[in-house]
Amino acid sequence: MAKMVYRLFFVVSLLLPLTGWATHQAGGQLEMRAVGDVSGHFKVTVTNYFEDNARAGTINSGQLGIYRKRDNRLMTTFTAYESGQRSSIIYANSFCSTQRNLKFISVTFTADLQLSPAQYTDTQGYYLSYQTRNRNGGINNLTNPLQTGFTFYLEFPPLNITGKFINNSSPTFTPVNGEYVCLGEPFTYSFGGTDPDGDELRYSMATPLNVATTGTTAPGPYPTVSYAPGYSAANSVPGSPALNIDARTGHLSVTASQLGLFVFAILIEEYRNGQKIGEVRRDFQFLVVDCPPAQTPNPAAQILNSTATATKTTLCPGESAILSATPDPNWNYQWQRNGINLTNATSNSLTVRDQGEYTVQVSLKNACAKVGNAQSLTVNSLNTKPSLTATGQLCATDGSASLHVSETPDVTYQWLRNGQAVTGQTADSLQTTQPGLYRVVLTHQTLGCQVRSDSILLTRAPAVVAQLRTASGYARLCPDTPLLLTGDGGILYRWAQNAQPVPAETGAQYTAKDVGIYSLTVTDANGCRAVAPPITLSAVAPVSPSLDSLPPFCGTKAAPFTLLGHPDSGTYAGPGMSANVFSPASAGVGSHTLTYSLRPAPECAAVVVQQTAIVYPIPTIGLPDELLTFRGNSLTLEPVLTGDPIRFQWSPGTSLVDSQTTVAQIDNIQSSIVYTLRVENIGRCTATDSIHIDVVSRLFAPDAFTPNGDGQNDQWEVTNIAAFPAVDVTVFNRWGTAVFHATGPDQTPFDGRHNGTELPGGVYTYLIRPDPKIPPMQGRLLLIR
Repeated sequence: MAKMVYRLFFVVSLLLPLTGWATHQAGGQLEMRAVGDVSGHFKVTVTNYFEDNARAGTINSGQLGIYRKRDNRLMTTFTAYESGQRSSIIYANSFCSTQRNLKFISVTFTADLQLSPAQYTDTQGYYLSYQTRNRNGGINNLTNPLQTGFTFYLEFPPLNITGKFINNSSPTFTPVNGEYVCLGEPFTYSFGGTDPDGDELRYSMATPLNVATTGTTAPGPYPTVSYAPGYSAANSVPGSPALNIDARTGHLSVTASQLGLFVFAILIEEYRNGQKIGEVRRDFQFLVVDCPPAQTPNPAAQILNSTATATKTTLCPGESAILSATPDPNWNYQWQRNGINLTNATSNSLTVRDQGEYTVQVSLKNACAKVGNAQSLTVNSLNTKPSLTATGQLCATDGSASLHVSETPDVTYQWLRNGQAVTGQTADSLQTTQPGLYRVVLTHQTLGCQVRSDSILLTRAPAVVAQLRTASGYARLCPDTPLLLTGDGGILYRWAQNAQPVPAETGAQYTAKDVGIYSLTVTDANGCRAVAPPITLSAVAPVSPSLDSLPPFCGTKAAPFTLLGHPDSGTYAGPGMSANVFSPASAGVGSHTLTYSLRPAPECAAVVVQQTAIVYPIPTIGLPDELLTFRGNSLTLEPVLTGDPIRFQWSPGTSLVDSQTTVAQIDNIQSSIVYTLRVENIGRCTATDSIHIDVVSRLFAPDAFTPNGDGQNDQWEVTNIAAFPAVDVTVFNRWGTAVFHATGPDQTPFDGRHNGTELPGGVYTYLIRPDPKIPPMQGRLLLIR
């Protein structure tokens, strides 16, 4: 992954009190760089920008987590520890930074991390996160900034696709400069970088991320910070224009219209062969000041021992040059190389050996005013070994790579492959289709001195193994059912149907709905391609099975029934089914859904038809065997029924009010009779039961008699008592004492005596029990003397 030159701007506000914002962390980012020795071996770096205070001195490590993007599953956690020396952020205007006590330091934590490529194969990739607290309390564009934290976030691609390791490193960052932005003045800075993998970098403004929880690690998605009203990612630093970034070059620009301290974030997305493979976020903050209307220094810069107007020079190996700016005791000086402030380069002159574009920023020693800039001086140095960059890829049988050497003016080039000159290759770039160890020799056209670049080893990538298969394992479409096609072997997929591209589909899966020839071109992470063997999909003929209906079944003892499905190659299923035979005994009473399934082909979903088998309960009738009643009585017969009968028939219909009801209403019965009830339920299951009703004459008990011996009404005689063999008669006096008791049809009538003693006249009570089947009779009896 290329180094990317970024700067974080800490801008001093003359109007903000120091205690209002100089409190906590100012920003930072993550880096993940492949070591290059073993697949999956990475160096992870956490860069923090702290205020140089006691709190910063206590922080020397951080815990990180790696998660799978598809489902936020935790893959691993690890701790990064402080490494290297803490370095101060250099300000061009030392007076201003000293006056405002602007002391920031860069602190890095690193971890040596070995990941298993076999475990990192998900095509959606993975992400690395680090969470920390807190932001500065004086931030103007956030609500509650002191309680707002950071989530440093980095995405990376799978490490292994179908057995091939994917080589990739994240963007890297150079140290930041300490700068301030003047209100109303145009301010620009280059955030652009290069990528040694040949990947494209795209820049955009983003909303900073807050912490997800108070714990040390947590999965995404992560909450964003809460902007104060009027602020957003597109308006994080208000101005005309507001803070923005060029998507291609990474140049930041703003003409600020508001004083204050403003937080923002930059999103850098990494693309390879048009496919996004990663991203990284970086948090920053700008501080905008109202620069006093002092005269801006206007220095001149020159290269000593050259003409006064010379702005370029070339150094042969071992040589140096002295750069000089207009001396003034009232000015501060800060030299920069390629836009980066140089440590201890604060005088009006600078001795240089390295190649680069040098500028000097000059400010008044005793004011926080606008900084003046002299024209830049270009040093082309052969002291600096030129670097080579490579783009493209040598594939197994084709492909090409382009090599380019860093720019050095006024030189000639000779490219070498495996130590031998490449004929005709004398430009600053080389296009090749051959593997080998490449370097280039640079010879200065005037001075004649030479320098060799570093070397790059070009190798052919392994052959792409493109695969195309169906989810079913068959090359045919089931009726009315799409078929999932799956490709393998790369990160980018181009589908075609009948030789016509399907432009909207670039993933590893495609849903085929029509017959035809399907082909797939696979591109791997190296940009190499292969075509999978095509698949010709045919159509499976549809089927329309049917299943004959079933008769009703009366009870579980009903005979088994053989089902008939058409065509006869299907499968029967349901309660009580054995092969194609339905058993009421196995199914039990109830409603049962029976199915007949037929597959158009073994891999196709079955077409299912169904019928309902109902095993009805056999009704039961609960009636007493016999009943005794008096002639002329009216009575009801209420049978106890089960089995849900719906039709009823009493026979014969003699003395019945309605012979087709559940309850039989008998009116004025005159003679003994046998009634039969027949019931039937919805399944036409029937039951019958009978009851014999014995009809006898009614008993008659007189209500008075005169036992005075005159031969008239001397005894109390109950009429028709002879018809009741089990009759029982009892007479009680007014105190409830039985004074007469007799049983049987031949009993002696009550003659007014008890144990031979005449009873006094008066009212007595009688109780007659004709038969256990008939309710007892009771009443009052008047004995007259």
